[in-house]
Amino acid sequence: MQRASEESANLDEVTRALDLHMLRILVAIAETGSVSAAARRLGFSQPAITQQLKRSEARLNIALVARTPRGMELTEAGALLARHAPRIDAAITAAASDLTAHLGLDRGAVRLAAFPAAVASIIAPLLSRLDREFPGIHVEFSEAAPDAALKAVAEGRADIALDYRYASDHTTASSSHTSPEGLRSRFLLSENVLAIVPRAIADQLGSTASVAGLLSFTWIGGPATCTEQLVAVATALGDKPTLRHDVTTVGAALALVASGIGVTFLSELALATTTLPDGVVALELQPKLRRRIYATTLDDSADTPSIAVALRLLAMREVARKTSSDRAALSQHSHLQRAKFSSPPFTHPVTLTERHELRMRTSNPTLAKGARASTVAVAASALLLAGCATSSTNTGDGNIDTITVALPGSLSSLYVGAESGILNYYIASITQEGLVSIDADGTLQPGLAESWDQPDDVTYVYELRDDAMFQDGTPVTADDVVFSLEQARDETSSPGLSYYLGGVDTVEKTGDSEVTVTLSAPDSAFAANMSTGGAAFITSQKFWEDNNGEVGTSGALLLGSGPYKVTEFVPDSHVNFERVDTWWGDLPEVKNINVKFIPDEGTRLLAAQSGDIDVAFNVPLAQSTQWEDLNNMRVDYVNDLSYVGMYFNTALEPFNDQKVREAFAHSVDRTTIVDKLLRGHGEVATAIATPESLGSVYSADDARDLLSTIPQYDFDLDAAAAALAASDHPDGFETDILFPSTGPQLGTAAQSLAENLSKIGITLNVREVPIEEWLASLEQDSSYGVGLMWYFSTLGDPAEVSTYMLGDYNISNYENPEVLSLFERVGAATDQAARIDLLIEAETLQAEDVISVPLWWGQSATAFSKNIDMSNYSSFAFISSWPTMLHAAG
Repeated sequence: MQRASEESANLDEVTRALDLHMLRILVAIAETGSVSAAARRLGFSQPAITQQLKRSEARLNIALVARTPRGMELTEAGALLARHAPRIDAAITAAASDLTAHLGLDRGAVRLAAFPAAVASIIAPLLSRLDREFPGIHVEFSEAAPDAALKAVAEGRADIALDYRYASDHTTASSSHTSPEGLRSRFLLSENVLAIVPRAIADQLGSTASVAGLLSFTWIGGPATCTEQLVAVATALGDKPTLRHDVTTVGAALALVASGIGVTFLSELALATTTLPDGVVALELQPKLRRRIYATTLDDSADTPSIAVALRLLAMREVARKTSSDRAALSQHSHLQRAKFSSPPFTHPVTLTERHELRMRTSNPTLAKGARASTVAVAASALLLAGCATSSTNTGDGNIDTITVALPGSLSSLYVGAESGILNYYIASITQEGLVSIDADGTLQPGLAESWDQPDDVTYVYELRDDAMFQDGTPVTADDVVFSLEQARDETSSPGLSYYLGGVDTVEKTGDSEVTVTLSAPDSAFAANMSTGGAAFITSQKFWEDNNGEVGTSGALLLGSGPYKVTEFVPDSHVNFERVDTWWGDLPEVKNINVKFIPDEGTRLLAAQSGDIDVAFNVPLAQSTQWEDLNNMRVDYVNDLSYVGMYFNTALEPFNDQKVREAFAHSVDRTTIVDKLLRGHGEVATAIATPESLGSVYSADDARDLLSTIPQYDFDLDAAAAALAASDHPDGFETDILFPSTGPQLGTAAQSLAENLSKIGITLNVREVPIEEWLASLEQDSSYGVGLMWYFSTLGDPAEVSTYMLGDYNISNYENPEVLSLFERVGAATDQAARIDLLIEAETLQAEDVISVPLWWGQSATAFSKNIDMSNYSSFAFISSWPTMLHAAG
């Protein structure tokens, strides 16, 4: 009896020593063959995984892993536990699901509190989308001032608070986003505060207003306005405005201004859904006053599925807007753009099935308190694979009946103007066309325009082909082209494209089949923007208007003139295409294309092993060996024109100190990152421009030699320590850096940087966040002082990335008139060699100022079934009608 009791006690001790996290680590090591690879898969640092293993081995008093010449292997005991792990994981996941269902939280609940100006412009669109896409989520909303909203979250009465802080507040200059009370703030967007004045006053002031210029007028205040902040600004300047009226609604403030009683100050959000009364004008303040909008939660609640979904939708910044002709002050630069840095494998799905992927993980160089590993949902993977189409089949007549494409992310819209990740470009290019196309060498070729001419530096004339038809059988007209380009220019209709057409002055129909685009200033890189690698996605005006502009949705789908039509689109699941006979070009061999959204790396690999996919974009470099070993697939690598680099926001302390920036620059071990992390599938970057982008003038080797003349900051911790000691922050500091959950290699690079910085006294908190939150942080008014840029150039123009990073409205708040002048000359220059010389000069200046630190130029890996070949595979392959280049192997 005593022996049985002892055995039971021993069993209890062993049972208590086991935990799900440890089992997942063992499975990851078994599948990857190393602790470091397992750490990357699970989203933790290698030291954190090692420490967890040591603790588990000590508790169990047995070795679970063993080092071998080939890496790490599980011991017999470790392998035994790993065999049980999937069943245990699935059982616990099922139990958690049952429990949440029992508690009425199967789809979850989310409680929101927000300040009044955000209700119509942010909260209403959010609630509408939640109701439409996640009807099972129970949503509660309460209107509250920022302080009250934050208090509600801290006290557990709300899950998410929308609050704001003025950019002039000292608190917003801090790079820490987690409070001692455990509140975590996520930057969403920034907005201007505008002066709202009677037209008569506006006529006196001109297009802008200053605080001093408004002191002679009565100021209208109250909680619905931003006047209190302007009073503080005036007081700091030694002035005392006349403040007489107090209002609680925007409508009341506007009514008083319209009556001529005085002036007031309102935010862009407050005006976003409001029509200004007759005789009332909004003027931009000089100097500008901006405020940042945040979504704040308890840090530990971010992994609650319903809260995580709401946060991701908020980060997408779907802001309701109403246009007003008298709102001259509203931003001339789109702060809501979705540029092509939302790149592979970006555009992660917003779905409740990704419960563990939705969590934000936080870490120093080691595992942070409360961090937990992500989970692969075994049942969901099995269902997904069961839904995959069978591999490509040759019909015997030279055609391929169906191919299945695995996308490493997900799409919520097919229209690139609404969602412009690089994956959106790849998918839209199947069905839509531009006026021109881009061939394998990056050279412009005819598209919907049979020919084009440039009679002067700012005028482009396109002659449309007469046999172009949309997939519904209607002809492509000049009116359709003009309409499509006008929609692309509109930042409300197309926030993802408008940025690239900002230099367009007019788009006009100048003949039955002729369209003329006129620029406001010369831009030698503009011509390529009229392709589907740029901003031209031509659709039918009737189609757009019949669907009230809601194109690219599951209901409206997408209409283009390409060789394939969309037959079905389920956001976050799949999109299917069917070959049509309306295309003006030669009939492609592939009849049907089924695109599956498979964000999970392991699930994608399993689908490939099973022969269920024919093309897989962006094979993870950490898994490339496993993909290369598949008998039924091959992996092709190509320099993808991508740039990864570190950038600094020079408007925020301590990154306004060049010595601090130098300390960071000297702490990055770029060579080790490329050799070890990327397995050589990349190249240490010496510049923002890639060698391939200089290909019109230089060979690859000559381009590398030229780019290497730009000042470099070698990995040197002694130099880093010396730079920090010479700065205004010699004792170090703590700051945050974000990386998108879709770019684990960026996270690993950031962890390496954090470990190096810790040796000189700087604490860098590396935070993995959903792609939407990372995109929101790429704004000049963001409150993050250091960040990672991941940009894919679809056009290969040498100026594309650097002008974004360093030009007007750049994310670093870098103000160098000499650099801006160089970029103006780059735009006007027609000689490519001269353009490149100017760009090298601009990059040299920024490198001397340490604004951006290039890390690596990337490669993309695409897996193809051995039954399929692709003609002209190159960096530009997937931004034109790429399925036309697929054909049966042999």
